[in-house]
Amino acid sequence: MKYLLVVLDGAGDRGDNTPLQVAHKPNIDSLSAAGKNGLLDLGYRKEVNSDVGYLTLLSCYSKGEYPGRGYIEALGVNILPGKNDLCIRGNFATLDSSGNVKDRRAGRDETGLRGLAEKLDGMEIDGVGFTVINSTGHRVVIVASGPGLSGSVMPNDPMKTGVPLPQVTVKNTKARFTASVLNKFVYRANKILSREPVNRRRKLPANTILFRNIGMKRETEGFEDRFGLSGCCVAGVNVARGVARFLDMDVMEVKGATGRPDTDLASKRRATAKALKKYDFVFLHINGTDTLAHDRNRSGKAVFIEKIDRELGKLMEGINLEETCIVVTCDHRTVSLPLSEYKDYEHTRDPVPIVISGDGIKPDEVKAFDEQSVKRGSLKMSGTELVPLLLMLTKKR
Repeated sequence: MKYLLVVLDGAGDRGDNTPLQVAHKPNIDSLSAAGKNGLLDLGYRKEVNSDVGYLTLLSCYSKGEYPGRGYIEALGVNILPGKNDLCIRGNFATLDSSGNVKDRRAGRDETGLRGLAEKLDGMEIDGVGFTVINSTGHRVVIVASGPGLSGSVMPNDPMKTGVPLPQVTVKNTKARFTASVLNKFVYRANKILSREPVNRRRKLPANTILFRNIGMKRETEGFEDRFGLSGCCVAGVNVARGVARFLDMDVMEVKGATGRPDTDLASKRRATAKALKKYDFVFLHINGTDTLAHDRNRSGKAVFIEKIDRELGKLMEGINLEETCIVVTCDHRTVSLPLSEYKDYEHTRDPVPIVISGDGIKPDEVKAFDEQSVKRGSLKMSGTELVPLLLMLTKKR
């Protein structure tokens, strides 16, 4: 038996006529008609972070072994941090002339960001060296290496605009040196970035760095060791790739997989078909649904879901469905309602829709895959139960 986990990042939504409800998606709906459906609780309490969502969907999340988003992102860009390195997931962002945060993502404009990261790479402050790599889109990965570093710091992301850029602060006195070094890094980065000619060509300058998530290396049991399934990841975003590497799953390189709505879905479909021939379990991640929701592009999100459905249909035509269990779900919901209707942070803690379909899996009464329809389904479960449930439903164990 093969297993395909399709994670449509942020595809779930809120309000009437959600993108999943509006989109014409006959192939995904056919999975719902032939399978078990329901709502999946991913266990979010305060923060809704995709890496925690992926680990939970893979039934591998442990609070005690979780290394932090920064470490996951570092693995995603092929950095192998040392035991005492401090790993940071950050954003290129925009400060206005008064030093207030104007845009936390520098307009989501990728122009020149790789070169700007290179300008910061190799910086050294008080005996601490910095590795800086532009990740997916506006994101940046920073790894600080040196003695005396602590993860007990509070990032400087204010999570809103129109306010001054905060300082990095400490959770305890042992982190004072780390906070000092990171604040000096931001100060120097601001000076370097503000002088770069590319920022005069951008609509919004990428003239500062927001630290968002901190992490340090930890070990965990690999996916195959846990479940006896060889695993592979097909993804365009580094956080999904990093989660796979954290679990010792292979990562397939896919040309044209960007993690944005312009990602090459056909290439990802072909890569997935190839992976299913070699591996027992394939984690296919698609991110454009989340990006469009963050942009409050509700209709665009629906259109992108239709594109995904067409490629999934082609994939289903080319694989042995009698020997493949297909799961479609999300890592969280991302609200695409306009600001006039919904002003909170777009990720929500709501349970997400899920369908599990495969030969021998008894279907329930649900005929369509969306937030409302799946409520009538037979599945009500937590994310950590997913992989064991798949093995039970397919009698793998």
